[in-house]
Amino acid sequence: MKPILTLTVSLLFLPLAYWGMMVFLRPSFKDEKNKTGSLALTPAGALVAAVSELALVRVWFARGRCDYTDMMFILIVIMLTAMSVFCITDLYERIVPNKLLLILLMLYVITLGLFGVYDMSILIETLPSIILGFIFCAASFGLAYLLAHKNLGAGDVKLSLVMGLYLTGEYVVGAVMYGCIVGALFGIVQLIRKKMTRKDLMPFVPFLYIGLIIRCFIG
Repeated sequence: MKPILTLTVSLLFLPLAYWGMMVFLRPSFKDEKNKTGSLALTPAGALVAAVSELALVRVWFARGRCDYTDMMFILIVIMLTAMSVFCITDLYERIVPNKLLLILLMLYVITLGLFGVYDMSILIETLPSIILGFIFCAASFGLAYLLAHKNLGAGDVKLSLVMGLYLTGEYVVGAVMYGCIVGALFGIVQLIRKKMTRKDLMPFVPFLYIGLIIRCFIG
């Protein structure tokens, strides 16, 4: 019963939190249409929410129909929800909101603290993978920013560090790798079609989101 309840609550939490965060961020949008409308209800926004829900179900099955005692699953629920928001804000507004990153960090500390109180062994067991995920993102995105900071925003780097903490080495390496591959292929196709030039900048977060979705479906 607990696994089914965990999945049900997670599937309700994701779209509600997704919509709530979009409303919360609305005043910081630059485009007047986005300030008065709801990005969550756009075709792209609805598609992202639906795909995230499917990915969440896949993760739940891949983790053996887990319940709320699975810390990794809880972290993925939170990060999938946040990445859904970041995907749309970067696509439409070209921003990675700092205040949402701060909220994520606070939620991260609270989540780890609660699991530490519940069962410290869960936290200790996951800690090496957390450190690995953070170091991987800090090294890869930090180097990319130094070498090509004009093509990679500071917001992307900060988001990658948060992804490393939440997704740990178990999920973040695949998510980043798949996202970079999809982004590179998309860029090549657009160059061939002459829809963009080498000087044009692409929003990178949607590709990180796609990479995470691919990683979730792979299981």
